Amino acid sequence: MDAEEIRTIFKFSALEKNMISSFGIEEELFLPFLLSLKSGGSWSYASEETKSIAVKDVITFYDDENKIGYTLEKIYFFVDPKVVKEEGLVSRLEKCGTKEERELVERPYFITLQAKKIIFAEVNPSLKKITVRELKKKHIQLKGTPAYSAAHELEHLEKGEVKGIPIWIFEYVKEQ
Repeated sequence: MDAEEIRTIFKFSALEKNMISSFGIEEELFLPFLLSLKSGGSWSYASEETKSIAVKDVITFYDDENKIGYTLEKIYFFVDPKVVKEEGLVSRLEKCGTKEERELVERPYFITLQAKKIIFAEVNPSLKKITVRELKKKHIQLKGTPAYSAAHELEHLEKGEVKGIPIWIFEYVKEQ
């Protein structure tokens, strides 16, 4: 790593620290947001006093004519999230970082969460911008993948370990 790269990393870290402090939230609560941004996926954090989750969603924009596109990442960050409503049921395979194999779980298709604070970020790789803002509303409905991810992270906060049915109960079927 050369000196210029180190300076760039320090500059990014300082901007990140300023962004975090601008929301008036304990720095450690931002861990799920930072992990989602830097490592991908959705994450959760809990202390004795409070908890937080970050839920990631992605949308790919592609121009068929020019054969070019980008994937916009959306990160929803919730401080002290609570489920207001769940709707629908989807059977799906999930892999949790603490497990070796994926497991069959059931998740809501829609989930409405309320939180003390909801912070929303859009990561645009085409523009090399991370736009972050606090949402005025204190509840939001998520649909599909972000809903599954939120339910998964909330299960971690409530029960510790995510429990499902191991994939090895599945049956292989060979079509002729």
